[in-house]
Amino acid sequence: MPLTTAPSAMVVIKKDGTGQTGSMPQDRAQNYLVEIVTKRQMTEKVACVKQALTQAFDGGGKPTGKYTFQGHPVLHASSGNGQKSATLFFYDNAGTLMLFAMGEHDTSTKYKITIYGQKGTDFAQGKTISI
Repeated sequence: MPLTTAPSAMVVIKKDGTGQTGSMPQDRAQNYLVEIVTKRQMTEKVACVKQALTQAFDGGGKPTGKYTFQGHPVLHASSGNGQKSATLFFYDNAGTLMLFAMGEHDTSTKYKITIYGQKGTDFAQGKTISI
């Protein structure tokens, strides 16, 4: 189910469940996510990450069908195309976005977890999901 109100903060569940950040407003979340893609030498994704994050904070997360994470329906926000894109996977926790994976478009209905993910889930690094 899409968000009914725009969220006010984001928490990032770190790669493979190795902890999580504190609650961050959009500007701090953006700096955090840009640092992730920059450290992974994926600077071509910076603009797409920023745009997808804005979409998420504007309440524009879209359902991912049957997918859940920790019992919550998964939403995604995406920017770009098959050549250069970024997709954020998250769920809503009472107005806080809980981001747990990042990837990119594989096709118009498939997304590959390429930036980071969660071992043992549909959102593990290298997996592809179909929406």
